[in-house]
Amino acid sequence: MTGSILALNIGSSSVKFAAFSRGSDAPGLLLQGGLDESTDEGMVLQDRHGADLPPLDLPEQLDRRALVLALVTRLKAELPGPLAVGHRVVHGGGRFEAPVMLDTAIEAELRGFAPFAPLHQEANLDPAGWLRRAYPDLVQIAVFDDAFHAGMPDVARRLPLPGDVTRGLRRHGFHGLSYASVARQMSRISGARRVIAAHLAGGASLCAMIDGRSVDTTMGLTPLDGMMMGTRSGALDPGALLYLMKRHGLSPAEMEDLLYRRSGLKGASGISADLRDLFASDMPEAAAAIDLYCHLLTRHFGAMIASAGGIDALVFTGGAGQGQPEIRARVCERLGWLGVVLDSGANAGNAALISAPGSRVEVRVLPADEEAEIARGVEACLARSER
Repeated sequence: MTGSILALNIGSSSVKFAAFSRGSDAPGLLLQGGLDESTDEGMVLQDRHGADLPPLDLPEQLDRRALVLALVTRLKAELPGPLAVGHRVVHGGGRFEAPVMLDTAIEAELRGFAPFAPLHQEANLDPAGWLRRAYPDLVQIAVFDDAFHAGMPDVARRLPLPGDVTRGLRRHGFHGLSYASVARQMSRISGARRVIAAHLAGGASLCAMIDGRSVDTTMGLTPLDGMMMGTRSGALDPGALLYLMKRHGLSPAEMEDLLYRRSGLKGASGISADLRDLFASDMPEAAAAIDLYCHLLTRHFGAMIASAGGIDALVFTGGAGQGQPEIRARVCERLGWLGVVLDSGANAGNAALISAPGSRVEVRVLPADEEAEIARGVEACLARSER
C-alpha cells in the first residue's frame, strides 16, 4: 500500500495530470499540472498548494509524448515508492467497467473502440504505449469514463433500432469521472437526492442522478450525442445527416470531420469553439451561438429532470460550468418555473453555492476532480491485484 499514483487525464485538446500518494481512502495530492493546447497558457506544474515547481526537462517543440515521458521520469526519481500510472479511457465498449491493468492485448482491444470516440480513445491510449516502451515494468491501469453510467436502467441504455442492426450497441454515457466526483462531493455537503449535473467544457453533457447513481445522461453510444459542444454538434435530426450525405456526397470520414471537429460553437459562430472568445466578441454570430447553446442546455436540463422524476439540486461543473456565470444565470432564469432562484452576487463570484436562500432547488458550482477519481480507480485495481 505504499508508493505513488500518476493520474493522466488526456483529452482532445488538453493534458491534465496529478500525482497522489497511495494508502488512504482520500488520495493525497502531491503535485498537479497540465497543458491546454487550445490556448497559449503553456505548461503548468504545481505542488499541492498551487505553487510553481521547477519546470520539466522538455524540448523546445513540446509534444504530448515528450511531456508524458519527462513527467514520469521526474516522478520516478522524486516520489516515494513504486509508481503506478492511471489513464482515463473514454470508452470501455461495454466490455470493461472496472479499472483494468493495461497490457498490449488489452490496449489493442480498447483501440478497437476508437470509432466510437475518435477524438479521445487513441489520445487516451497513446501514452500507455509510449510508457511501455520506455519503462516496460511500469504498472499502467485504464480507468473508464463511461463506467459511472453502467448501472443506468436498461430502458435508458437501449437504441430504438432493430436488434440485428445494433448487434449489442447501446447508450453508454461519458464524463463519468466528473459525475463520480460530483456525486462524491454532494454526498458530503448536501442532502439532495435528485441531482442534475452539467459538465460543460470542450465536451458537454448532463447527467440525472438519484442517490448518487446515474439514471440517465445526454451522451449515448458516442461522446457526439446530446448537448451542443465546442466543436461537436451534439444530437441532430438523423434526416439532416442523410440529406447532407446525399446532397453533398459526403463520405463517412467527411461526416465525422464535420460533426466532431467543425460543428458546435465553432460551426454555429464561425468564430471560436471557446465560450470565452464568444463572450468577448461583439459579432452577432457570437451572440447567436451563445443563445443557441443556452437554449439547448435548458432543453437538456428539462429532459434530465424528467428522467429523475424531479430535481432537488442542480450542479454546474467543468471549465465552462465553473467559469461562465452568464451561462448559469441564463439557464437558471429559464428554470425559474421550478423554483430555481440564483444569488446574483454569489453566481458572479463563482461561489460554491449560488442559489438564493429562498430557492426551492439548490444550485452549486463544483470542481470536477477527475484526476482524484482516476487515482481511486487505480488504488482499487491495485488492491485487488495485491490480495
